[in-house]
Amino acid sequence: MGKENKLLTGMLIGALVGAAVSLMDKHTREEVINSGKNVTERLNKYVKDPTSFTNDVKLKIDDMKDAVQEVSEDVSFLNEKVKELKETTPQVLNMLQETKDRFLPKRQ
Repeated sequence: MGKENKLLTGMLIGALVGAAVSLMDKHTREEVINSGKNVTERLNKYVKDPTSFTNDVKLKIDDMKDAVQEVSEDVSFLNEKVKELKETTPQVLNMLQETKDRFLPKRQ
């Protein structure tokens, strides 16, 4: 149990030190400040109008559904093409073998 606490404590200290070191960079500080402002603005907007949050979540869910549907269709298309390829490959190999057999005796 003691080792787990030391690990968690060490990870927390490491994260805090890493965050402090990264904030020494001016560009990083500005990005963190801007991100914080954006989050605050969005939270205030959602607090004032909770239905906008619900609508935004519904839109994200719809976007995700559309993306999943597209991926599903793409996978189905690829599966069909692989199936076609598996069916035509033996036919093509047979044609090539027949052509080879037909022309090789003539060359000898």
